[in-house]
Parts: sequence; C-alpha cells; structure tokens
Amino acid sequence: MTKTKAFAQVLIALLVLGIFSALPFSMGALVTFSVGDVSAVPLGEGIFSPESPGMGGKTINDFRGGLLTFDMDMIDAENIERDGRGIWVAVIDTGMLPNWDYFFPKARIEGDLGIGFYEDPVTGDFYETDWDIALSGHGTHVASTIIGYNFAGTPIDGIAPLAKIIPIKVLWWEYSQPHRASGSVRMVKAGIDHVTAIKAANPDMKIVINLSLGAGVPILEIEEAINDAIDQGVIVVAAAGNAGYDGMDWPGAYPQVISAGWAGWTTQFTVGGWWHADVPEDLMTPSVWTGAFGPIAGTQVYMDYSSGRELEGQELDVVAPGGWVVGPYWNPDLGPLPDDPRQCYFYVGGTSMATPHVAGTAALMIEKKGKPLVQSDIETILKATADIAPVTFPNGHLWGLPEPFAAIELDPWGTLWLENWDYNAVGQGFLQADAAVEMAG
Repeated sequence: MTKTKAFAQVLIALLVLGIFSALPFSMGALVTFSVGDVSAVPLGEGIFSPESPGMGGKTINDFRGGLLTFDMDMIDAENIERDGRGIWVAVIDTGMLPNWDYFFPKARIEGDLGIGFYEDPVTGDFYETDWDIALSGHGTHVASTIIGYNFAGTPIDGIAPLAKIIPIKVLWWEYSQPHRASGSVRMVKAGIDHVTAIKAANPDMKIVINLSLGAGVPILEIEEAINDAIDQGVIVVAAAGNAGYDGMDWPGAYPQVISAGWAGWTTQFTVGGWWHADVPEDLMTPSVWTGAFGPIAGTQVYMDYSSGRELEGQELDVVAPGGWVVGPYWNPDLGPLPDDPRQCYFYVGGTSMATPHVAGTAALMIEKKGKPLVQSDIETILKATADIAPVTFPNGHLWGLPEPFAAIELDPWGTLWLENWDYNAVGQGFLQADAAVEMAG
C-alpha cells in the first residue's frame, strides 16, 4: 500500500478524481485532455481570522508584498527580488471565470491576446470563442498561484506578481463527469499553436506556457506543437498528472517538457489559518506529528500518493506544492456561480496546482537580462537547485513499509494518512525557487 489511513477511528473518504484521465473521444479514435481536481474544499467562514495578518484597505493593483501563503514560503519565494515584470505566462486551461476581474487587476490579464477554442463533439465543427466564460475555475486558480489574487480585500502574493497572464480556453466543463473539464487534441494543439504564433510575431516577448492538463497516452500532434513552441523560445511546463502508480501523463512525461509532481506540507489543517502560517526554513525539520508518532511522521514535506510516478520512457523533473493551495475556484457541481465572489475561495489539490509554482519560477528565471535562457537551460537549473533531502528522508523501513520514504498528513476532512513513496515520485527534488532564480543569473 502507498497510502494508509493512520490512527483514525472513522474512515472519511478521500475523493480521488483522475486529474488527467484519458477517455475515448466520441468522434472516433481520439483522446481528450482533461482536468479534474482531486477535491476542492471551500475555506468556510472564519478561516481568515481577524487577528491574521492582513492589508485591508490597500488598493490592489498588484500583489507584491501581499500575504505570503504556505506554498510560496515552502519554495522560498519571499527571498526573490524579481517580480515577473515583462514576462507573459500563457495559462492553457479552462479559461477564466466570469468574475475574474474581482480577483485580478485587469492590467495583469492580457485579454487581447487571450482566446478560446471549441470543437463540437458531434459535428466536428471547430471555432474560436471567448476565454472568460469558464464554468470551471481551474484555470482561474492556476493563474492565482502565478500572479497572486485579491482575497476579499487582502492581497495574496504570487510567485511572479507582475507577470501577465494570457488566458487560453481549451477545456470545457463535462456535466457527465464530476469535477471534470476536458478538451480535444485539436483544441489543446490550437492553444499551444496560438502561443507559438504570438512569440513568432513578437520575438522579444518572453513567454512561459503552463499546461495543468494532460492525457494518459502520448500524442504526436501535441508533441510536435510543443516542440514548435520550444523552438521559438517559449518555455513549456506541464503537470505530471494524478494517475499515481499508473505513471505520468502527457505531455508532462516528455523529456523536453518541464514537469511538476505534487507535494504538500505536513502541517496542513493542524491549526486555523495554517495556509498562511510560517514554514520552517529547513524543510528537513521534523513533522508536527513527530512528537506523537516518531520518525515515521517524516519531514515538512509529503508526497501525495496520486502524484504521477515516473515510469520507463517518462521523465519527472521536480515536485512543488500542490496540496491544498488556496485560491479562487468554482465549478457547476457546487451550484450556480455565486453573485458574491467572496464565496469562491477554495483549497484545491493536484499536480495542476503544483505546475504554476514551477511555471512562475521559470518566468522569474527568464526575466534576467542578457542572453535569453531556453527550455533546456531552465530545466537544467530547476533540477540542479531542487532539494532532494526532504522528500527522501529514509524512514520507510519503520513499520515495514514497502517503499523507503514516508510522512503523515492530515486531510481536509480530519483523517490522518500515512504516505509512502519511492524515488520515482520525486524527480530531482522539491522546487527551490530562490536558488533557481539565483543560478539563472
């Protein structure tokens, strides 16, 4: 077993929904790309307590100096002086929720470059559409990690707060599947090609693509589109997928793509306001659960059992915070989009949430002056500066576990889980954004 319910009297089911499960396309022998969050949990009232640090009253034009959340603290984003100025990040995803301008300054969303694509699953008709009509907040949440967001009047810092988001809608909500949005190969390819065309027409633009989506099989048309983008100088980052031991998903599994797996913080949900609490600088610091359970509790970092493992012919580069990242989110399973956007804050978990931490770091890396960094440069630096120690603490031999590394984590529903993993889950280690930016020069 790789995930064991630890020390809990009552089983509370963890709703694991395949983030990147591949399904037959209704028109024939095609594969859909999809996203479906492991689970989205509303923050609820009172999480952001009055005594919590805040900046109420500040005009939110950007989120520099905003509240530092646990996930940004884990990757040491606070140590970085760059802010993403002059960089564009194309979020190829579900597009933006209609209320996006409550969460983001309009200056940070490059709407004129945004676009949507749709292929009718019955007729095969293909056409362009708007990017801000999303039913799923998946893409909105991804963007919030990169540039930050407005939390009911409090600015939440992002990894690259002055970068500009190019919103590209290629995934559409599936009412037949819970927590799932999907798109055809043609739609995803069109999104990638759109970014490549922007770069080709504007060679001096520095652009990163964030692909928090995937399919269970490699697809030649998508790989060719990605290769074209990389050849133009675009940086491409994709999720490892949430298929766990079934392996990584594509395009994240391609060696030329920078991929991100899903790690989390072992202190999660242990105290109120934990999501903006201070994380120990040394991630090897024993877990908050060590006093109760000993070394089996692990370090500050756990690897989620559903994060895609690297199989033969696949390449996992780094892991990053993807467990219960807070941001703006909604989907139709929750009902109609609320009139009050303050009801749209959720904890969301998955490799989809890990990926924008890496893409945002890449944005800061290419902000450097002088000779531009290319895809291979970014990948090499990210892997060289990743911290392998906190995700390879050798405690798995305790209790006779089948794999060498372990940690205890508390889920949003109050159940303790014992996570167990091997080297194929961690790539070159846990993302260290400050070290990567420094090495980039």
